[in-house]
Amino acid sequence: MTLEQFLDRFDGPERSLVVVNRTDPDPVLNMLVDTFGDDAVRVVDGRVTDGAGDERLTDGAGDGRVTDGAGDDRLTDGAGAVETDRSVGLTARELASTGAVDGDDEVVPSIDVEVLRRHEGVPFDGGDADEIENLVLLMEGDEVVAGSTLTELGDAVLFVNSDLYITGSRSLSDVDLPSVISGLDDATFTLRGYPESNRQKLLLITVSRFIERAAWTAGDGTLRSSFQRLSRIDDEVGTRTVYERIADTGVDTHLYGVPDELPTDLDAVIHAGDDSDFTDSWFVVYRPPEGPHSAENDPDSDLVRGIEGGVGLLAVESEPRVWRGLWTFDTDRLSRMNRYIERNL
Repeated sequence: MTLEQFLDRFDGPERSLVVVNRTDPDPVLNMLVDTFGDDAVRVVDGRVTDGAGDERLTDGAGDGRVTDGAGDDRLTDGAGAVETDRSVGLTARELASTGAVDGDDEVVPSIDVEVLRRHEGVPFDGGDADEIENLVLLMEGDEVVAGSTLTELGDAVLFVNSDLYITGSRSLSDVDLPSVISGLDDATFTLRGYPESNRQKLLLITVSRFIERAAWTAGDGTLRSSFQRLSRIDDEVGTRTVYERIADTGVDTHLYGVPDELPTDLDAVIHAGDDSDFTDSWFVVYRPPEGPHSAENDPDSDLVRGIEGGVGLLAVESEPRVWRGLWTFDTDRLSRMNRYIERNL
């Protein structure tokens, strides 16, 4: 069995990104599509409210009913009360139970950011409603999984480039995941590399650095990372620095790749090979000393979850410059990833 066949055993939920209140539509949309792919992003033109107003978004039929702005004609009862299945968390209907009409008497979708803040089951990065120009929601069907402002998402992936990581300009301590990226855990993805996309691999780089930060912060446990070509460790100043810092903390560090040039003076175990698991895989798997387990102390902190319970990324280049994979906190998946790599590479 290869890592690609191993990956086929993992199923993940289908999730998509919804962009609300785009003040500069084309650049925002293009960046999101270029980062997450055409099929992952849909757009809702509208505005964000703080829930303080009493005007509601009507459907234009004059019957006082309220749409959720998602373009699928769902309606509330016009009184702000929405019948929902609480077992599925926050739905799009709840989130858009208030709304507004613009200056041209046109109905525009309206998302109540206070609903996001109050709903404990949905992580949200954001500030005051009147300071939010663009909001990005992560959806699974009609359920809102997470929300982030464009500023938060931009600082993490949209408005940066891989040079920040390659040169080491962004240090490990600066790497964090906005909620909409954190909410992509266990969701299978397909990303394209250059020249098909200038940005999609940046998502893999960002998640990889987050996992490396978890290992570095923990200072123990085991980290297994693949590089396709081992020469990349020395070619990229930022990567070399990261792994020197991780190894110096006492983390049992294992590096995998084709032995075109072996790294020297690095306190790590080198695993070299030239079959498809070495040439076509991208994995970063952190296993805490006691093995993967659920983090109980602070389940709302992704970093704490990774440090205490483990976190891993596995992607395979299924065709030239096309990566398919997932990343996860799931204890069973982490155990299986670590076991496969340890036994077969």
